[in-house]
Amino acid sequence: MKNILLISLTILLLFACKHELERPTWDVDMIVPLAHSQMNINDMLSDSNLNIVENEEGFVSLVFQQEFIDMNLDTLIKIDAIADEQTHTLDSASFNDVVIADTATIGETIIDIPFGTLLFPDGSSNSIPAIANVANEDTINIDASEYFETMTLYKGMLIIEIMNGYPTDLSNMSLSLINTSNQNLIATFSFPIIPTGATVSDSVSIAGQTIDENLLAILHNMDINASNGPVLINYSDAVITTITIADIGITEATAIFPEQQLTETIKEHSFDMGGAQIKEIGIKSGTVTIYVLSTLPNGKMIYNIPSLKKNGLSFTSGEMLIPEATNTDLTAFEFDFQGYVLDLTGQDGRLGGDTINTIYTEAYTFIDSTGELETINYTDSFYSYIEFDITAEYAKGYLGQDTIEFGPETKELTIFNKINADIFDLEKADLKIKFENFIGADAVIQINDFSTSNSNTTVLAGIDQNGNTIIGYNYTIDRASLSGNELPISPSMTEIIIDADEMLEILPDRINTKATFYINPNGQASVDDFLYPEYPIKASINMEIPLSFIAKNLTLIDTTEISISNQQDLEIDQLFITIKNGLPLDANLKLVLLDNQNLVIDTLLAGTTILAASTDANNLVNQINTTSIQMDYTNFNNVKKLISIASFNSTPINEFISIYNNYTIDVTLSAKFKKTIGN
Repeated sequence: MKNILLISLTILLLFACKHELERPTWDVDMIVPLAHSQMNINDMLSDSNLNIVENEEGFVSLVFQQEFIDMNLDTLIKIDAIADEQTHTLDSASFNDVVIADTATIGETIIDIPFGTLLFPDGSSNSIPAIANVANEDTINIDASEYFETMTLYKGMLIIEIMNGYPTDLSNMSLSLINTSNQNLIATFSFPIIPTGATVSDSVSIAGQTIDENLLAILHNMDINASNGPVLINYSDAVITTITIADIGITEATAIFPEQQLTETIKEHSFDMGGAQIKEIGIKSGTVTIYVLSTLPNGKMIYNIPSLKKNGLSFTSGEMLIPEATNTDLTAFEFDFQGYVLDLTGQDGRLGGDTINTIYTEAYTFIDSTGELETINYTDSFYSYIEFDITAEYAKGYLGQDTIEFGPETKELTIFNKINADIFDLEKADLKIKFENFIGADAVIQINDFSTSNSNTTVLAGIDQNGNTIIGYNYTIDRASLSGNELPISPSMTEIIIDADEMLEILPDRINTKATFYINPNGQASVDDFLYPEYPIKASINMEIPLSFIAKNLTLIDTTEISISNQQDLEIDQLFITIKNGLPLDANLKLVLLDNQNLVIDTLLAGTTILAASTDANNLVNQINTTSIQMDYTNFNNVKKLISIASFNSTPINEFISIYNNYTIDVTLSAKFKKTIGN
């Protein structure tokens, strides 16, 4: 029997064994965290202007600061004006006197007398008899080409001057002056007697005459009177005739014009600056543009502003050569005034003392000498004006009484973007409006709107620390001061403190402001004002919010990435959710799964109540409340994100809850994976 049993077992084993080594298999369970979300005060509140501060015990307060008025004062003191408009015509021009002399010696006269050199040898002493008609229709060519080619005059004098150098008197002299080209008579002269050694002259107006460069003087008659006894015969003794064209006023001329100043305009120009009375401006940017239109072929201009200085040197344009205009387009000369200081008190040493809003200028116009023949006439003109465009870096004097409107303006407030609540009651919140005045002038600011709002509600600011209703109240702002009349500026400070509980309890997303700024409301002070537009009045909001509140459905939202291995041999068996509530607030927690397109895949928790952390006698958290949830959920295909939505309620509802820096609520999502090893 035993043998039969042994044989049977042997056969069974032989037939049951495989011919190859068989690998063993077993199942392994692994619990792996999928996501961890921690929400604390940093997650609740987000704003670039927000600071979270803590006291020694870790109690959290929110400090928010933001500027709420944007001022641009560049246009408050600005010079944008046209000055010194003037026109100069050719009647302003002058022309140097034309002087032409002719010399006729007694030797030349004796040579023309038959046997004259024998009767009256040079160096001899002889009595000279009376000689009639010693000159009869004699001509003298006069060349004026070195002065002009042709000249038509609206004014002018022709002067004939004769100096008798003969040793005897001359009488009955008559002569005429004509244009060679057309034989037109210009003028005639006669001299009954010209004593020896004497000079006689005569003049005649030649206004309206046209004079050519080639003139002809015709000596119609000249008699030599008998000498008073023997006289010395010196052949070099002469009659000198001088022809002068003086006091020339040109209607038209082709001439070589000498360089000459047409005009000199010395003046003060006052700018219209409203009620401001400015003594000095430092120029941030700006230009002076000189516009000129000249029909002269050789115009020139110089423009000076002695009261405009840079590095101690007064502004001058230097010589500006003006091209001859061929149309009505003006030539512009632009000068950069950046960095200059403009004195607006008028000319130095002015009669009556210093003034305001006034510059002193010098303008000179010229005809420039080219050394060549140029044709100009009385219709030619020289027109110019000056355009100022100046933006002040600073201004000193009296700024006047001005009103500046700011707003309405709305600024985004993002402190509360991540939360909402049915009830949110702050124990205390202070809001401070701080004005820093960098303007050297007394001022008043009236706040016409200061409110917070969300999509449903707007709350106006109420009463300030002194019991004044903020909206519509006039707040006095003292003037700033300079050190030694130079930068830096010492600003004045004005602060308004508001109880802002109600303004913030609506969880606003906007701050709305509107204000009116009055400069010098009481008129001119005993000291000069000043203004640096880059340093206006700064207005800022400072909020301090201690996190002690009552809340109902105060909702926080946090998003966490989820990363799951794609190995096919991993299989989710169960999910574990662990919530550690370190806040002294009951919470209702909702967990939502999203794909990589932020589309909802499923809701893990539709709303689970999480109890508040335990607190001690001082209402401080002394024990975190932990809640664990296990669920059979295996479909994690395409899950990429976990959204945690926690709605908190303070309990009891009539007691304020204080938040400290270590208070958090943690949500951990873990999965138990099943993996078969050995397949």
